[in-house]
Amino acid sequence: MSKVELLAPVGDWDCLKAAVQNGADAVYFGVEQFNARMYAKNFNIDDMKQVINYCKLRNVKTNLTLNTLIKNCEFENAIDLVKEAYVAGIDAIIIQDFGLAKYLIDNFPHLPIHASTQMTVHNLQGVLELEKLGFDRVVLSRELSCEEIEYICKNCNVEIETFIHGALCICYSGQCLFSSVVGGRSGNRGKCAGPCRLPYELISENNSTHEIKTINKGYLLSTKDLCGIAYIPRLIQAGVKCFKIEGRMKRPEYVATVTRIYRKYIDMFQNTNEFNIDEKDINDLMQVFNRGGFSNGHLDSKHNSSLIFQEKPSNMGLYLGTIKKYNSNKGHITLQLEEDLDLGDSISVSNESSKYLVSELMIKNDNHKHISSGTEVTIGRMKGNIKVGDKVYKMSSKELTRISLDSINKENIKKGFTNLNTVTYEIVPKTVNKSLINSYFNYIINKLSLGKAVSMIFYGKEIKATTNGMVITASNKAEENMINSRLNEIINTYHKIGFGSLNLKIELLDGGNELKEEIKKELEEEVKEASKEATEFLNKPKEKPRERMQMVSTKKDPESSAIIGFENMSDPVSVQTITGEMNDVTIEGYIFGKELFESTKSVFKIITLKVSDLSDSILVKIFFRNEEDFNRVNGELNENSWYKINGRVSFDTFANDYVLSARNIVPIESKFKEEKDTEEEKRVELHAHTIMSQMDGVVSVEDLIKQAKKWGHRGIAVTDHDGVQAFPNAFNLVRGMNKDLKEGEEPFKVIYGCELVMVDDNIDIVIRPTDEGILDATYVVFDLETTGFNAGGADSIIEIGATKIRNGEILDSFDELIDPKRKLPQKIIDVTHITDDMLVGKMNEEEGVKKFIEWIGGENVPMVAHNAKFDVSFIEMAYKKYDLGEFKNPVIDTLELSRALDNTEARHSLSAITKRYGVVFDEDAHHRANYDAEGTALVLHKMLKKMYDQNFRKISELNNLVPKDEIHKYGKTHDINILTLTREGLKNLFTIVSYANTKYLYKTPRILRSEIEKYRKGLLIGSGCYQSEVFTSASTKSDEELANIIKFYDYVEVQPVDEYCHLVPSVFENEAQLIQNIEKIVRVTEEAGKIIVATGDVHHLKKEDKIYREIIINQNVPGRGRHPLIRNSKGGQIPSQHFRTTNEMLENFEFLGKEKAKELVITNPNKILDMTEVFDVIIQTGGVPFSPRVKADDGKTYLDCPRVVTDLVYEKANDWYGDPLPYNIESRLGTELYGDIVLTSVKYYLDKSLSDEEKEIESFKQLHDVIVKGSDAVKDLVRKYLVDTSEEELTGDELEKKLKKSLGGVIGAGFDPIYLIAQRLVKKSNNDGFLVGSRGSVGSSFVATMMGITEVNPLAAHYRCPKCKHSIFEEDGKALGATYSSGFDLPNKNCPKCGTLMLKDGQDIPFATFLGFNADKVPDIDLNFSDLNQAAIHEYTKVLFGVDNVYRAGTIGTVAEKTAYGYTKGFFEDKGIEKRSIEIERLSKGCTGVKRTTGQHPGGIVVIPDYMDVFDFTPFQFPADDPNSAWRTTHFDYHKIEDDVLKLDILGHSDPTQLRMIQDMTGTDVTEVPLDDKETMGIFLSPAPLGVTSDQIMCNTGTLGIPEFGTKFTVQMVEDTKPKTFAELIKISGLSHGTDVWLGNAQDLIKNNIVPFSEVIGCRDDIMVYLMYNGLKPITAFKIMEFVRKGRASKPKDHDQWVEYEQILKDAGIKDWFIESCHKIKYMFPKAHAAAYVTSAFRVAWYKVHMPVYYYASWLSCKATDVDIISMIKGYDAIKDKLTEITNKGRDASNKELGTYESLHLCLEAAARGIKFLNVDLYKSAATTFGAASETEVIPPFNAIEGLGDTVANNIVEEREKGPFISIEEFQIRCKVSGTLIDKMRLMGIFGDMPETSQLSLF
Repeated sequence: MSKVELLAPVGDWDCLKAAVQNGADAVYFGVEQFNARMYAKNFNIDDMKQVINYCKLRNVKTNLTLNTLIKNCEFENAIDLVKEAYVAGIDAIIIQDFGLAKYLIDNFPHLPIHASTQMTVHNLQGVLELEKLGFDRVVLSRELSCEEIEYICKNCNVEIETFIHGALCICYSGQCLFSSVVGGRSGNRGKCAGPCRLPYELISENNSTHEIKTINKGYLLSTKDLCGIAYIPRLIQAGVKCFKIEGRMKRPEYVATVTRIYRKYIDMFQNTNEFNIDEKDINDLMQVFNRGGFSNGHLDSKHNSSLIFQEKPSNMGLYLGTIKKYNSNKGHITLQLEEDLDLGDSISVSNESSKYLVSELMIKNDNHKHISSGTEVTIGRMKGNIKVGDKVYKMSSKELTRISLDSINKENIKKGFTNLNTVTYEIVPKTVNKSLINSYFNYIINKLSLGKAVSMIFYGKEIKATTNGMVITASNKAEENMINSRLNEIINTYHKIGFGSLNLKIELLDGGNELKEEIKKELEEEVKEASKEATEFLNKPKEKPRERMQMVSTKKDPESSAIIGFENMSDPVSVQTITGEMNDVTIEGYIFGKELFESTKSVFKIITLKVSDLSDSILVKIFFRNEEDFNRVNGELNENSWYKINGRVSFDTFANDYVLSARNIVPIESKFKEEKDTEEEKRVELHAHTIMSQMDGVVSVEDLIKQAKKWGHRGIAVTDHDGVQAFPNAFNLVRGMNKDLKEGEEPFKVIYGCELVMVDDNIDIVIRPTDEGILDATYVVFDLETTGFNAGGADSIIEIGATKIRNGEILDSFDELIDPKRKLPQKIIDVTHITDDMLVGKMNEEEGVKKFIEWIGGENVPMVAHNAKFDVSFIEMAYKKYDLGEFKNPVIDTLELSRALDNTEARHSLSAITKRYGVVFDEDAHHRANYDAEGTALVLHKMLKKMYDQNFRKISELNNLVPKDEIHKYGKTHDINILTLTREGLKNLFTIVSYANTKYLYKTPRILRSEIEKYRKGLLIGSGCYQSEVFTSASTKSDEELANIIKFYDYVEVQPVDEYCHLVPSVFENEAQLIQNIEKIVRVTEEAGKIIVATGDVHHLKKEDKIYREIIINQNVPGRGRHPLIRNSKGGQIPSQHFRTTNEMLENFEFLGKEKAKELVITNPNKILDMTEVFDVIIQTGGVPFSPRVKADDGKTYLDCPRVVTDLVYEKANDWYGDPLPYNIESRLGTELYGDIVLTSVKYYLDKSLSDEEKEIESFKQLHDVIVKGSDAVKDLVRKYLVDTSEEELTGDELEKKLKKSLGGVIGAGFDPIYLIAQRLVKKSNNDGFLVGSRGSVGSSFVATMMGITEVNPLAAHYRCPKCKHSIFEEDGKALGATYSSGFDLPNKNCPKCGTLMLKDGQDIPFATFLGFNADKVPDIDLNFSDLNQAAIHEYTKVLFGVDNVYRAGTIGTVAEKTAYGYTKGFFEDKGIEKRSIEIERLSKGCTGVKRTTGQHPGGIVVIPDYMDVFDFTPFQFPADDPNSAWRTTHFDYHKIEDDVLKLDILGHSDPTQLRMIQDMTGTDVTEVPLDDKETMGIFLSPAPLGVTSDQIMCNTGTLGIPEFGTKFTVQMVEDTKPKTFAELIKISGLSHGTDVWLGNAQDLIKNNIVPFSEVIGCRDDIMVYLMYNGLKPITAFKIMEFVRKGRASKPKDHDQWVEYEQILKDAGIKDWFIESCHKIKYMFPKAHAAAYVTSAFRVAWYKVHMPVYYYASWLSCKATDVDIISMIKGYDAIKDKLTEITNKGRDASNKELGTYESLHLCLEAAARGIKFLNVDLYKSAATTFGAASETEVIPPFNAIEGLGDTVANNIVEEREKGPFISIEEFQIRCKVSGTLIDKMRLMGIFGDMPETSQLSLF
């Protein structure tokens, strides 16, 4: 008996060792291509050679798998691979491809060739044929039985190999077409998608009712693994020469275990002729991998269901037992063991996908390391979706893994020398390859483990060959000593790996080397302390830098162009070639990014450059100690500039990549290829997409326009897909470009356009319908096979198949093959299986069609086809070609019928509908005309019966199947381009775009053809791209039909041939056919009298930018899937659609002839450009939006805004301050309403004889009277004043302009509607019971206060009497505001007139901070509504303005940097291409900014004035293309039109909600809270007012949970500042919201005692007020405030302006600290905003101090994101323990845990104050809000239970209102609560003693 070979699988090095060391006689493996396991790790060519050498040394044979089918283009590569393997000594090649096998047998006669199982050899005849061909071994199909194998072995001479263990395929020996169908990947190309491991349902459909029933479901096709161990004796006796183990994608421990066990039993039988199987071995095989056990495969001839395991397709492990008990708190499971279990084993639970490492193993409470089967055991630390009854499996054995790994790590070289007891070996080379010595140097240094610092001495060294031998250089004596101490180790290691005995010496560089002295001290230090890091040395000023951190020289040679170092460098290399460490390397590249690092611990600084040479990218680091050099070099290195850079490449652990440390940098000329347009006459691009083409365009509109302008083009059209969102940017750019034109210079034009999908209004289910009954008619159902798709060109019919059917009965059939008199394209043969031989001698097309017409039986017979447009186009063309008259038969299209009838289905192919209607349809016969026709006929009958049941009776009624309002879902679609000619056309385009994105939105935006006709005035309609009606029809229609189609269009487009490349050969057989199609379009368009133009369909700027578009279109578009170019492209290749020069376009169309090319490329596009007018896309308003008219609540009448505003203001002012009003109030109101001009006018006309006191009295009386009379009276007075004071006579227009300019304020500037709108919204919310908080600077307006828009009073601090209305602003001649910044801080005072306690008010905020001086700022009134009331206020705007005049403010979501990086990384990973992370970053930059989706502002409402149209400003759409959205949004990003239309910020906020809840619970009025309460103010100093200590609540203030003051950051601010006044609270709020106002600014001023907290700048208004108090003019103070608060003082571009302001401040005596503080500020908060926030916060704080239980309940209801109700119920200690637990997790704490921490911290405070959290109560708890059970008890809601959502919570409350719960079972059913939640509620004790069930027990 000859020895049987055991062949083991090898997927990587560890698997190789596992196989060899456990007894494999041979191994099989693949390399990176041509093997059937392309997803295994595999080896490269170099690895292959090492594998072969490794195995030869151990007497193990090697088999290389080339077991895939080989394409023509791959054949040479496959041969090259075999040559490499042959030379390396491979023992055999495993082949599937016959062609490759034949070649190898003929040309490599001594190379054994094995026939792969993929050849599916399953009979003796096949084996004998392979034997004849010269195969040495045949691997039989896995489907053969032992009997069949034995028969083959006995009757052939070739070696037979069979699989003995491993995975089986459901498909025949791996011939898995299923993989291609389901996964799109071929198993025979090494990329099996594993479809047999997916879940499926087996369903049955009732033929009559069409009811679908599930018969079975699960992993129905997943086979168990084969275990043939029991068949070893029989197969050996049968004559099998080799047993093969499957598993090249398995782990090393699998290979080790399976190989070891099969080795044992093969040897047992062959050596002893005995055979006894140990169950432990089977157990071990099961443990390493099984899919629900093993099967015998097909070896026992039984083909039954035992092959399949339906429950799970992956490793099951060994069944351990079923969970008897589960303690979820401890994570303990208890079960009876079916197998032994050890600590360190891994297990899984049937419900869980996770594996658990056994780290706690107990019997009762005793811990054990090993427990035997049969024992009841408790396993710890098991958390997850676990329950009693779950099955537990042992997934891995620690002991088995140890045995496997030990075997892998041992060395068994003795196997190759079987006759020797001991083997030692030494590798002695014949010659030493000196060039390899350096290649191994770093490897040897790593192997010696010298330590990091010492190793750095050696890295970068080179060993040089000299006449004296091999030399390694040392830079100094210390280095020489260190190298010498390790020299023998280095020499010995070289010797061991095969370099023989090296004569290696050290050579010390001469003493003049600067490097020696520079790094001497540091090297000596490194020798002493090798573990110290580089930065420790850098902190030592006397030490020199290391060589590997090359520091920049402190001197720059003025004669040199070098930025650092020297000009002379080595020759540059491509960055792509840098794959490891290199000592001296030069690159040329451009900088695309720069990062600066400055150490806080030393003077150490780094500039990191991101550099690319367009082949790849690399990080370049430059190290500095000198700040001057650092700043100089940083200033000289510019992004997008090119440099030559030299230095050393080493691995950087921080960057985790190889980094170039620069020594020399020199600027060089840019190597960017700049395209030039050199033609004298320029083209105009009429079809260009930008980044606003959703996930398609990758060029900004700005870059497109700038490029066109640079090339000298006169204009460009912007035609994004589905939208016009690039228009504002294009308009603003070109408007600026054209502003400073020189005389005679032509302005640049943008043609504003859009590419849309147009839908035909008619659905051609039936063409030429008749009234014949649908079940009475005899139908001719036909199908054609053709040579291609081009009916109007060279293609023709090759088969006609047809069936006559009536009422389900097939009456006759027709089938005729036709000879096209030309060779068939291969793609047609592949699809139809019709060959040229089959058509020889058949009738020609004319004869065939005539015969078919005769068979049809007349022109009234209704004909039917699936996708009838295609088949009919060939029939119609045949009628024309052969002069057969006109094709007039009625035609029904089953494709359109299916789409309309079964509109909920996604697929309507013939395959899909036959399956849907239960018609037997063989996919193999599909695409033969007769078969398809019969299948279509049977489906038609079932469709017609279904329609008959829906009361359709006549054929003519079929077209009524689609309702008119749904026509856009089913009509045929075409891409079109629309260009605007005029402003009216723009408005029409906006209308079309709006309807496309709303009314006709169906998956994607689309527009009906009829709507385009309706709105085409001022527009040009173009035919579009390759998906246009003209282009697709040209290949199937006659010239006449095409001309009729073209009539609809104003111009027709064609693109360069290469832009249609993806259509060859799928649509066009070759490029010549494609060119014919273009030529036909050109010819017919001209004959039709239309303009024909050549366009580029631009999607990216440059050719090389194509990669960005490839990355983008490979992504899924939200709601749309992948781009059609990718979806429909097999190879994923896309055309380059770059912006082309005139030269390139002329070349592209040379095939038309030069004159014609020029006409299409230059003449005609310019003609269209000349047809367009120049107009404003964005209406220029000067920044003042159109004011809307405000409707009364009846929604019909309009309010007189000036009148209503005036009445509201003075009514409230009189109520607060009396009548007549104090002069300062009159003055403020007059200024705010109309500006200073009114009082100036009044004073001008006063009687000059009056005393000063009388003048003051009279002036304010007249001011009051004229304002109260109304705006007309005010205007009349001011007009008179302007006329009387004018030095020249004014015309009417001049007077009105001067009047408009003179009037300011709210009414004078026309802002009264904005104020009134805000007042109406606030009033509506107040009436609904909610407070409204003002945001922004609206609180600066006293008019806003008087109208009730804001509670903030901007007047200076003052008293006012609620009874007699007396007010006090000064005391003892001094303004109260000079002492008190906030009126709430004034001491209490009784009214000196009536004795009533006076009210305190005023925050001292100048009006100019809101409207500027003379109303030169548009008011921005932002309001915080309750988040519960926000939606109602949004809806109220529809009442105020009308539904069609309000839109949500639209936003555009673009691809962000992080997202782009992920896209780019994924793109290359999918293609199997490795890229450096820095190169991925570079490429991702080209993908950023691309439109990804649209959205809406959270609270922004845009108001369109009703005297204008929305399309005057913007189109509209649904956010994120969501047709179910309650609101439409502006199509333009709202920022683009904010100067034109009013935007209301109606934001939702939780503070008003909390206050409303408190008010409802307490019955108090929250507006009556005293804002000067001392106890409340006390919590900002300590928690004492709460009755607790800092230690108790873990906080030094009492402000936890208080808005503005409760975060960790603001609590610290409060601690630092110790506020004692309301004004200081406002300042803290301002400081916390500003940027660079507190940190590094005010905080330092306070800490360093430069200025007290009360004087630092906190809010923007502080600047203006401070400067005015210090003598600056208000207008100057205002300008400086505006400049500073926008952060401009620190911006380099505004440096000169700041210097000017700085001098003004110094001249005014402003202190230096104030000036420097202003200089640092980046952003400032308005004081009015801060005052409003603090007012609300103080009210909340008051309730916390005085009514705590309601405060805590409201906070938990409104603010808490996560709660831990269990800890809360347990009380103070449990809460504190939980807080400690979360704290100890540090950064590992989850977001949920951080949210829980915040709420528990506040609950800790509540518990410390004696407040108790009760358990959830079935009859008292609310659904979603915490409540107060008593003054000291909080009762939680149902949704506080973890996992219980709002819906279930509301169910519980609703059900309890209906009646009490009888049992837990009834509660669960009525309230729809899950079992898991019931268990949780049961554990919490919520059910008390409620019985489990409702059943009564009688015993």
